[in-house]
Amino acid sequence: MSLSPSLDSLCLRVQPLSEMAESRALVAVREALEASDARRTVWIALSGGLDSVMLARLAARAVKDCPRRLRLVHVHHGLQAANDDFEQLARRLASRLGLPISVRHLALAETALKSRGLEAAAREGRLAALSACLAAGDSLWLAQHQDDQAETLLLNALRGSGGRGLAAMPPERALAVGEASTGRDQSAHERARLLRPLLGIPRHEIQTLASQQGLQAERDWCEDPSNVDQQFDRNYLRHSVVPLLQARWPQAVASLARSAQQLQEEQSLLDELAAELLAKIQVSGAKRLAQGHEQGLDQGREHETQLSLAELAGLSESRQRLVMRHLCQSRGWPVPPRGRLMSLQQLIATPPDSVAEVHWANAEYTVSVRAWRGQLWWQVSDTVIEQGVRHRQGDTGCAGSGRQPGGTPSCEWDVEARKAWRALGRDEQHVAFTSRQPGDVLRVAGRGRRDIKRLLQEADIPPWQRDQLRVARMHDGTVAGLWHPLRGWWLLAALT
Repeated sequence: MSLSPSLDSLCLRVQPLSEMAESRALVAVREALEASDARRTVWIALSGGLDSVMLARLAARAVKDCPRRLRLVHVHHGLQAANDDFEQLARRLASRLGLPISVRHLALAETALKSRGLEAAAREGRLAALSACLAAGDSLWLAQHQDDQAETLLLNALRGSGGRGLAAMPPERALAVGEASTGRDQSAHERARLLRPLLGIPRHEIQTLASQQGLQAERDWCEDPSNVDQQFDRNYLRHSVVPLLQARWPQAVASLARSAQQLQEEQSLLDELAAELLAKIQVSGAKRLAQGHEQGLDQGREHETQLSLAELAGLSESRQRLVMRHLCQSRGWPVPPRGRLMSLQQLIATPPDSVAEVHWANAEYTVSVRAWRGQLWWQVSDTVIEQGVRHRQGDTGCAGSGRQPGGTPSCEWDVEARKAWRALGRDEQHVAFTSRQPGDVLRVAGRGRRDIKRLLQEADIPPWQRDQLRVARMHDGTVAGLWHPLRGWWLLAALT
């Protein structure tokens, strides 16, 4: 493909934006602009293909009626020689439209390609690169249209997806600032929005609009060579399956997209139900804090999520699964496959005095769930590679008291404990910060000497958290206080 024509010659061949005919696509883009925050930036993902080129041109036309800050962003995948041509075309279009452009170069890790596959790894890497440009309140626009929506529904149906997968792509959703994942804890004002303004527009209308504007392939947009490779599932559907469906049912694409829209509405209702159920069965931070005060404790920060086993047991099995899926989806954690959900439901019947565990992972997070003392404890940490073995989705294991995948090394707990001790204004010259030892005791105000093991049981510190405990040990071996990463220095020795 040659991109040699000068900008002047391009301007002569392509109809000016001011002469763009009113269309459903232009109306949709204008409405999306009007709904955006005028103080923030609208970023348009520009691949260089027809759809993204038309979205950029439509936005450049609509912004004349609805002023907003527009920027283009192009991702150079580095997967094929044609990517250089795509970047060149994107830069030329940005210059012609008078819009600033950012170019992000993507380097896919070999591990991601092997574990996720080329399509998924490229998609996730692309979204991460695009969202890295965003600030809180910004919008990122993608050029997916009605045909893409129909293909997504079909793909997810063939993969055995549930209602959320069959709902396909939402027209709008929240996006964590600076990353593709919404798993990080960010409030609404710290997030951006991902929008698909053309999701209700069929591909043929976009093609017609481009023809009316005088746009031509290879001159004004690029055709990705990989889009005709039918070893990729979406391409096979697009070129071989969907045309057969449309030959029999001309409205197949519109009908499939309409089904996805209806499923989105139904999924929204299920999400509302799941949120209500979760609020009832979750052991709230206030309740945990009250329990701690009854024992003379300062709970401090609470990073684990706890669900009431009794409340869970009172739900039907389908509602149990709904709540546990929703908990993961709403927080950006990996959703357990059906087999893991069945194992989680078995935890609900675990005897109160035992500890049982189920865990799974994806490339980003490891989720460990344990049943203990009437509660289901959810702990989420970054997935790590330890001793060359990655904890992958589907791994199983028993609860242990040592470091969990993605956990903090003992030396870091020592450092944190020392910082917290210093913050109390205590003398650290004659104190060592170590893990607890068998037989350690602490002199508790009003209670005398108490075995630390018994104090941990009374404080309801779970067995898998007890190796995180640090003690302030005087030179004579006396324990001066107990520190835990979730509680701080919650017990100090009585002064004598």
